Amino acid sequence: MPYRDKLDAASGTGKLITVRRYLDPVAAQMDRTLLSANGIESHVFEAASYNPMLSGAAGGTQLQVREGDLQRAEGLLEVHPGEAASNDDEEAAGVRCPRCELPYCFHERLRLEGSSAAAALAILAAPLMLFLPRRWHCHKCGHVWDDPKEGPAAMTKLEEGDPRPVFRLRRAHAGMGLFLGLLAGFCGAILVAAALPRGAGGELAFAVLVGAPFVGWAVGHWWQYDLCSEPGCRTALTSDRRECPRCGGAIAGVVRSADEHHAAAADFRRELSALRAADRAREGEKKKRRKNRPAGAAG
Repeated sequence: MPYRDKLDAASGTGKLITVRRYLDPVAAQMDRTLLSANGIESHVFEAASYNPMLSGAAGGTQLQVREGDLQRAEGLLEVHPGEAASNDDEEAAGVRCPRCELPYCFHERLRLEGSSAAAALAILAAPLMLFLPRRWHCHKCGHVWDDPKEGPAAMTKLEEGDPRPVFRLRRAHAGMGLFLGLLAGFCGAILVAAALPRGAGGELAFAVLVGAPFVGWAVGHWWQYDLCSEPGCRTALTSDRRECPRCGGAIAGVVRSADEHHAAAADFRRELSALRAADRAREGEKKKRRKNRPAGAAG
């Protein structure tokens, strides 16, 4: 009915519609925070949260908004991708990491994180870890060091017009390949055991059961893909891309883990700054030589 159409088109009303899909649930939560800060109701749904290996095959993590907010949400996500996550350009007092130049540094003992196995090890080793010396740890790139004055006083700045570096975050489908290999090996072993005589079929079925997961893992490890390394972006990048279609960053190389993004970006800024300094020094030398050249000398 007409009045219902108008109601559904109003802000904050209508059915839920998927506005973005993500491979990284954290990126979805950061964009949800951005939308909430702008007064837009949003929800994050993981199709297979119980099994991360199946999440991509099941559609990944979805960010959904009301139909009436769809256009405004798309505009915010296009203009401010990942803005709610962090603002690494902000100046902050205190210790800065000598590797990535960011201020997310803490003086603490050894940290074990990133997996359930590491968490379990941390609990078991907690009494021993109390005797370890405190060191500086960067929570962005993972760098560990001792001297708090080793880092820079401020981040190396890019000049106006300089490209903002992002990198190809190279990922592989090794986990999915292993899972599919296990499934194929189990089914194949049953079929082989049923089709062949008991003696010959048993050995071949065992070989299929054991070998298929390794084959699946190898194929998944070989089947790689690239994502934008910018935190909060993680847009898929094709091989012909020179910049990210979502956040607009200039692709400056390849990294193998998300933590490497910050250190690689700092290396890019330092290298560009060093090249600029060398160019200015050469220009200064040329001007000095021209100034000291005798008036009658040939040009």
